[in-house]
Amino acid sequence: MRFIPRFRRIFRLSAFLSDPESDLEDELQFHFRETEEELLASGLSRSEAREESRRRFGDLGRYRTELNQIDRKTATRSRRLAILEAMSQDLAYTLRGMRRAPGFTVAVALTLALGIGANATMFGVIDRLLLSPPAHVVDADGVVRLQIHRVSPFTGEPAVMQVMTFPDYMDFTSAGTLSSVAAFGSETVILGRGDDAIRVEALFGTASFYPLLGVSPALGRFPSELEDTPNSAEVVVLSHGLWKTRYGGSREVIGRTLSIGDGMYTVVGVAPEGFNGVDLDPVDLFLPIHAYTVQSDTDRWIDGRGYWWIRAVARVSPSSSRVAATEEATALHLNGRRDLIEEGRYQEDARIVLGSIKAALGPNAPGEIQVARWLAGVTLIVLLIACANVANLLLARGARRRRELGIRGALGISRRRLMGQLLLESCILALFGGTLGLAVAYWGGELMRAVFLPSVAWPSSPVDGRVLLFTLALAGGTGLLAGIAPAFRGSRSGVVEALKEGGRGGTRRTSGGQSVLLIVQAALSVVLLVGAGLFVRSLGQVNSLDLGLEPDGLVLATMELDGDWEPEAVLALGQRGLDRIEPLPGVLSASLSSGIPFWSMSAFEFFVPELDSIPAPRGMGPFVTASSPGHLSTLGIQLKEGRLFTEQEASAGARVAVVTENMAWGLWGSESAIGRCFMVQDRESSCWEVIGIVEDSRLSGVTEDEPWQYFIPFGDPSLELGMNSRAMFVRTRGDPREVLAPIRHELRNLDPSVRFAHVRLHRDLIDPEIRAWKLGATMFTLFGVLALLVAMVGLYSVMAFNVARRTRELGVRSAMGASRGRLLGMVLRQAVGVAGVGVAVGMGAALMASNSLGPLLFDTSPRDPIVLGGVAISLLAVSLLASAFPAWTAARTDPMGALRTE
Repeated sequence: MRFIPRFRRIFRLSAFLSDPESDLEDELQFHFRETEEELLASGLSRSEAREESRRRFGDLGRYRTELNQIDRKTATRSRRLAILEAMSQDLAYTLRGMRRAPGFTVAVALTLALGIGANATMFGVIDRLLLSPPAHVVDADGVVRLQIHRVSPFTGEPAVMQVMTFPDYMDFTSAGTLSSVAAFGSETVILGRGDDAIRVEALFGTASFYPLLGVSPALGRFPSELEDTPNSAEVVVLSHGLWKTRYGGSREVIGRTLSIGDGMYTVVGVAPEGFNGVDLDPVDLFLPIHAYTVQSDTDRWIDGRGYWWIRAVARVSPSSSRVAATEEATALHLNGRRDLIEEGRYQEDARIVLGSIKAALGPNAPGEIQVARWLAGVTLIVLLIACANVANLLLARGARRRRELGIRGALGISRRRLMGQLLLESCILALFGGTLGLAVAYWGGELMRAVFLPSVAWPSSPVDGRVLLFTLALAGGTGLLAGIAPAFRGSRSGVVEALKEGGRGGTRRTSGGQSVLLIVQAALSVVLLVGAGLFVRSLGQVNSLDLGLEPDGLVLATMELDGDWEPEAVLALGQRGLDRIEPLPGVLSASLSSGIPFWSMSAFEFFVPELDSIPAPRGMGPFVTASSPGHLSTLGIQLKEGRLFTEQEASAGARVAVVTENMAWGLWGSESAIGRCFMVQDRESSCWEVIGIVEDSRLSGVTEDEPWQYFIPFGDPSLELGMNSRAMFVRTRGDPREVLAPIRHELRNLDPSVRFAHVRLHRDLIDPEIRAWKLGATMFTLFGVLALLVAMVGLYSVMAFNVARRTRELGVRSAMGASRGRLLGMVLRQAVGVAGVGVAVGMGAALMASNSLGPLLFDTSPRDPIVLGGVAISLLAVSLLASAFPAWTAARTDPMGALRTE
């Protein structure tokens, strides 16, 4: 009866124990009476004795307070010692139990290590991309990016543009709502000369850039305002990394003169370690913004509102709001472009947007960063699957220990302490898993940095203090999450029921709880596998795109030259380079080009005699490329009609051109374009005759529409296309990496004025375009397979455990005439049933998440039936495989042996 336990509590020994405060009062009164009796014996009256006793004792209230505090401290210390003793006993007991079951301990620790390590890896990535402010920036939340919301001239769609012109920036410097404004841009430059030359990333910043950010140099100083003006002294600040690696961290580097690009610069400082401005890209050199004039060989950017290359940051004045700052900046921007607006060359509805200093939070974040956000959620799913699997293993282990736990409860261990012991076990296992997870995080972080996010400037180690704290917190939370259900279930073991069970009872209840966890694992695995399948399909669609050109086996080489070169001299130097490269082993052909697909392109005003206006092509254009004969063959672009221009035509300066198919169709329709002509720059200029049509090819992005393009020979002085004429394309046989060094050697020794020869695979320009899909396909697949394996192990463990628990039942069934096939089917149906429910739940979750995943896919429906069907079939097949051995064990149960089993 329920009232009996409550009735018994009345007679517990603790009810008759004395109260410490009462004991204290009795003690004080005893000493008071003793003193009073002594005084009475000395001849004082009772009232005098009582008064004298009170005088001697003083303030009894203070004594009571002090003694009560002493008692409380003693009691608290005793309780703490008792708790520590109990914890040490529980810890020793738990470690002994784990030592007795090393297989179980290793399995759980490894499972949790994968889940915790994956989350720690992605936390390190997300922390760098989205959470941590730029290094060394003071009050980073107070710094904003000035961005322009306008219709993009490239896509024709509204977009937030990060870059602006230098005059646009100068307009913002007069804003009263902005306390400070700074501009910066970046460019690759050549540091050093000869064999010692290297390519480095340079940041060109205004003098206000560094005070605005609040950054202090590690050595020396940053450029001053006097050095940030045209024709001022050329100074440079080294990054901390470049200072350490190239100059050995010597303080003597201050005052040293370095050759950078086309100028000589004096080192005035070293930036603090990890400082890269406000972007994620690594920076090697910090130069005054006016040094860009020397590096680009032009000062048109200072006054021209068509030279888009800089970005701007600002701090809003404390006395102003962001709304007011936005309105004033927009007004200044539109006022500065008033002439262009009146001419219809700029949008009057353009506005300024104050964006976050964290580049990855902006609207133009690269696809890899957007995929990384998803992967953070994916790793959490992996951890949940690992937790469910560990909870299943702990439930199975708890069921085996039910008899032991019941006896321990009967010996006086409270349910609270028993539950604490079981939670302690799961937390220790999680701590072991977290320790192993740090190794996974280190390895995984290195892989993510090198393969999928190589353009991001990373800290020195993937496992820093923040990742370490996150991992420890995650391990603790994982231990509690995985252990709470097994601890609650195990602590409810009653001695009578446990002794009666004898290893036979409770199967159905335990199996029910474990089945729920199996369904959760299966459902979450479906979500990951569907994501993996969609990204793999997208990557396959991207890789199957016909780019028009053949990037495999194609090498790109460019040269950096000293001094001022006329276009004809550069072209002659390039031709000499071709003469030295073509005989090299492994080289099939080589050519010169003014444009580099996926890197640079040029366009001029374009006219067709019989057309009043040129229709707007879907892929933009028309873009022009000047090249040497054979260039289209070197790129792998196929001729469709007509012919290509010859060496004789190129030498004679003949005005002949080859156009792409879409350009020919867009301008002349179904009529043949051969023999047609067009004008460039001026409607009154001489015509360029179309002599050939080639297949369309992509020029700016793998997923962009093919633009209109036309190809002409080098040599026309009216077209300023010589700036990129030092670009060479080399078609190779075999592994193109084998010819990189020989080509670099030949170009480097081509002329003393060749400062640096940059030779690389043209594929290196295309791979960043598809890196987001590679990241998604690789990581989703990796995590999906990992989740599937964990779920498979969990299903096998539960099926094997249930078969072992039901040995007596299976023996009885076999003795009653159940065939092996019936026993086999009974176990398989249970496994497939659980997997089937998990597949159904997981498909529902995957379909709900598909709308958010859709924008990251390419030419793939987020509800692709092939992917969904393949995942469902795969998971059901894996469930059959995982349950095959337990089912086979069940089918071979010996009736007599099972009936003898206790």
